[in-house]
Amino acid sequence: MPRASHRSARNTDALLRDVVQLFLQAQRAMTACCSDATTKECQALLLLGQRTSPPSVQEFAELMNLEKTWASRLVVRLEKRGLIRRVDHPDDGRSWLIELTVKGRAECARLEASFSEHAVNLLGCVPAPHRAGVERALVHLRDALARCLVECAPGRSR
Repeated sequence: MPRASHRSARNTDALLRDVVQLFLQAQRAMTACCSDATTKECQALLLLGQRTSPPSVQEFAELMNLEKTWASRLVVRLEKRGLIRRVDHPDDGRSWLIELTVKGRAECARLEASFSEHAVNLLGCVPAPHRAGVERALVHLRDALARCLVECAPGRSR
């Protein structure tokens, strides 16, 4: 890789890390002021709200990028708060599926609205002539990251 390209890649890496870190900090701060849930609990509710079918605890752990014991603790906390419930797995008597309760769906909808408002406010801080470009760039970045995850998956030969 030519020196200029290597420097550009380092700058891009640093910029992406900064953007991710600042965005996560902003989300944590927003979560703290609009909900009594932790960031992980909010993340779990949003994840479950996006699903078309309830995941098993193992699937939930993988989706949340948590070890199964940590995912189980998170499930217990959310269950105690009445936000999710465990239901018998129809194909495996040894495991459960987890789904949002009515209270959990309401909390998820409230969180979605808060995060959407945050995104609108954030984009509003970008100068108007650049907003469409930022949105296009985010779509390209998301798609590139999704491709990278598939192409760089363990066990895939290059």
